[in-house]
Formats: sequence, C-alpha cells, structure tokens
Amino acid sequence: MQTKLLINGQLVAGEGASQAVLNPSLGSVLVNINEASAAQVDAAVMAADAAFDSWSQTVPKDRAQLLLQLADVIDANAEALARLESDNCGKPYSAALNDELPAVADVFRFFAGASRCMGGSAGGEYLAGHTSMIRRDPLGVIASIAPWNYPLMMAAWKLGPALAAGNCVVLKPSEQTPLTALKLAELAAEIFPAGVINILFGRGPSVGQPLVTHRK
Repeated sequence: MQTKLLINGQLVAGEGASQAVLNPSLGSVLVNINEASAAQVDAAVMAADAAFDSWSQTVPKDRAQLLLQLADVIDANAEALARLESDNCGKPYSAALNDELPAVADVFRFFAGASRCMGGSAGGEYLAGHTSMIRRDPLGVIASIAPWNYPLMMAAWKLGPALAAGNCVVLKPSEQTPLTALKLAELAAEIFPAGVINILFGRGPSVGQPLVTHRK
C-alpha cells in the first residue's frame, strides 16, 4: 500500500500522529499511517502557491494532455485501485472495478475537454467603440476535503475541475478511506509538475482545519 503524502512532487512519510485505517467489512486494521504535521500542511500549501504562477499560465491544451495521461494511468492501474477501494470501503471488488473505475477515469477525460472550452462570453456593447466580455482566470490554491464515501471518485471530482481551470490543489481525503487517494498521489506525481497536486493524510482537527484556515 502507498501510505506516503504527496508534497511538492515528492512522496514523503507523514510526521504527525499515527492513525489506523480499517477494513470496515472485517473490522480489521489495514495499515497505520502517520498524518501530516502542521509543518507539512504549511509546506503543501506553499508548494501549491509556488507552482501556481507557472501552472496558471499553462495553455489549456497542455493541461488537457496531462489530465488525459492521468486518466490513462488510472485505467492501467484499475485492478489495484479497485482492490484498495474494496478493502478500504467494504464495497464488492467487481463493483469498484466495473462501475467506479471507468467513471473515475472519465471524470479526468471530461475536464480535459472542458479545459479547452473556457473562453469568455460576449457581454454586449455598453460603451461606443468598446467590447465587454467575461474572462475566466484561475483563482490560486484550492484546499479540498473529501468525505469517506466513493473516495477515489470524490478525489477526481475535487481535482479534475480545479486543475483544468489552472488552479493548484491541496487535497485531504477522509482519514477513514485514504488509500486510493494516496495511490493516486503516487500516479499523479509522475505526470504533473511539482506542487500542482498535493495530497495529505490526517484528521479534520489536526490537518483539515489548519488547511482551510491557512494564511500564507
């Protein structure tokens, strides 16, 4: 099992308290993982902020290409991801493999296409000799916290639109069902520039709250 965090393009062990991740169908411990420390939360946010200047200026076709690569890698690792999802969530393996994994890959393919369709719309002529329009620009660093159900799909829903729009992301999956998100971190680290995607593990009070209240 991949149990490391993704911070600034590197897979690193958590430096915080150890937390047990369970198989809910058996009530047994699958693995113990150290959550992110306060310093690691800070490092992830700062890495995303540093990567934003470059990533936000990456042209849509290049962002789309990386999202498509991630979708292909998910397809190639579908059996391993489905097994992790089944063990960690208690869902039948066949359902995870045949129902969820194709849909997860499709989320990234959908937003790969959407990244090339974000042009501004004409807003009308409000002053002679001038044209008004809507311009869509990325916001910056997105802090995302996902719940325990459909964990890999939730990660895709969080990452896909934010990355397609040129934002950088720090994602915290549920501490109850983090295993597929952490595996996704390993796969994404080989595709995206350092800092664009950061994935942390930990509980709400110790990792989630510092993440959403972070001030750089």
